[in-house]
Amino acid sequence: MAWLQFGSAPWIVLVLVSGPACARPASSPTQAPAASVVAREPEAPHEDTFSFISTSNNDEAAKARVVESDGGDEVSGTFAVRSAAQAKQLAEGAVATQLDPKKVWRTSPVFPSSWPAKDRKVAVYFHGLAAHPHSMSQYVLYSAAFRVDVSLDDGSTTVVAIPKPRSLGTIEQTRPTSLETRELELAESSLVRQLLGGTATIGENTFWGYMKFVHEHPEIGRDLERRQGPFMKWVRKKG
Repeated sequence: MAWLQFGSAPWIVLVLVSGPACARPASSPTQAPAASVVAREPEAPHEDTFSFISTSNNDEAAKARVVESDGGDEVSGTFAVRSAAQAKQLAEGAVATQLDPKKVWRTSPVFPSSWPAKDRKVAVYFHGLAAHPHSMSQYVLYSAAFRVDVSLDDGSTTVVAIPKPRSLGTIEQTRPTSLETRELELAESSLVRQLLGGTATIGENTFWGYMKFVHEHPEIGRDLERRQGPFMKWVRKKG
C-alpha cells in the first residue's frame, strides 16, 4: 500500500502484484473427446512449461482451413477432422500431460496411420529437443518419443509412447520458408483429402512437400522416413 497526498487530503493507492502463477500461459491445445493410451512413460514433473514447435503455421485462418481443392474434388460427408491443422491440435492436446516440460517438443507433419490406408486416421509424432550444453543457439534432437493417432471420423486419439528415445544429433532451429510451408501444407491437405475419400490429383505430385521436408530437415526426416517407410516409398514413386 502506498500513501500519496495532494493538498490536505491523503489519497490511498493500492498496488496489486500478481504472483508467478499469473505469468504462466493458461491456453492449451483443444483436446480430443477421448484419448486411449496404448503405452506410457512416467509423467514428468510440471514445475516448468514446455512448448510445441509445429510444422504448420499458427494463425487462426490456417487452423480453421478445411480440406483444400488442389486439383481434386472437394470432400463431402460428416467428419470431425477435415484438416491437418485440426489433427495436430487434437494430437497436441492428447499428449500434452505426458511431455517432459523441460524440453521443447516438435510436432511432425501428419502421416497416415497405416499404408496402404486401412482407415481414416493420421499419425503425428513428437520429437523432444533438449538444450545444448555448450551452445545457446543449438538443441540436441531426440528420436520420436510419442506417436498420436487421430481419427478423422470422430476426432478420437490414441497415444503411443515410444520407448528409449535416442539422440539424433545437434540442430539449430530455423524458420521454414514460405515456399516450404506451402508445399508441406499442400502435401498434408492432399493426404487428408485422399483419406476422406477425395479423388487424387492429376499431374503435379502434390505429396512432394513430404520429400521436401525430409530433405530440408535430414535428422528428423530420417527418423520419420524409417517409421513411415511404405508411405514414403509410395511418395517417392509418385515423384
